[in-house]
Amino acid sequence: MTFDEIFKNIIPNQEETVRRFSGNLALLEKFVRKFPTDENWLKLKATANDDDWAQMEMTAHTLKGYAGNMGFAKLYDACCEIVKAIREKDFAKAKEFLPKAVEAGIEIENFVAQLA
Repeated sequence: MTFDEIFKNIIPNQEETVRRFSGNLALLEKFVRKFPTDENWLKLKATANDDDWAQMEMTAHTLKGYAGNMGFAKLYDACCEIVKAIREKDFAKAKEFLPKAVEAGIEIENFVAQLA
């Protein structure tokens, strides 16, 4: 599978994302390929069932920024909800969105694994 095919599947607003990278698709591809090893993604995945809410807020907040810049809309939206819920001390709601964030991240990982 080519980057262009994958790009269309994991980044819904491609025009805006490409603009963030000054039109440099090679740079964007480089960062997309790095996602599976991103420190905060790995932390979120590993601690999704923990109750360390301070750590989870920091991890989800950082990952939210990364996902937003990359155009990973599903992951960004889930991380936004996690951060908001934790800040409101609504931990049940945060737990509801954690699996959605993990699912979105795994979807990205799977697409990246298909890159030629």
